[in-house]
Amino acid sequence: MKKVMMLVGLALAGVAGAQSWDVEDGKLTFVGCYGKQDGVYCDFSYVLTKKQTASFYWSPERFKVFKQDGTSQKADAMAFVDGKFGGIWGYSSTQEVIANVPLKVTAYFNTPSNISSFRALMFNDVKFDNIPVRPYGSAPAAAPKPTPVAAPIRPFKYSGYSITLTNCQKQVANVACTAVLTPSK
Repeated sequence: MKKVMMLVGLALAGVAGAQSWDVEDGKLTFVGCYGKQDGVYCDFSYVLTKKQTASFYWSPERFKVFKQDGTSQKADAMAFVDGKFGGIWGYSSTQEVIANVPLKVTAYFNTPSNISSFRALMFNDVKFDNIPVRPYGSAPAAAPKPTPVAAPIRPFKYSGYSITLTNCQKQVANVACTAVLTPSK
């Protein structure tokens, strides 16, 4: 039943445009793929959500693409936070991270950079179809603009607090903010 619910959740997330995976201690969200001189890179955003801090690394065998000819290819190397791609085994560096901060994860695929798309992108056993690849030398999509700071609100009639939202940033399917609770007088 848990697996069925996860698949339903992923299907609904795909409909909403958010391509993300629940991973051991957080959420991994697909950002986009782009070509460079030496191959194709796919960026992801990772947010630790189930612990306050954790140390871990990313392994390339968990990431796979399916090319237009139908064949699969595992990632050749991974980078996590520091942008340094793994050596002989391709693992990213190990990083200690804190909860609720989006962090960059990049998978490198040694494949021609002039392709326009992958048939699919897979993380573990979850697959998303029709992944565009931004051509080498083209400009990235415009970065999302921060959401304006909201005025203090009182979401609960008798809560005794007012809430001020700051540092709001649009993410794939929602907006993340820092909330400050102030006791009402």
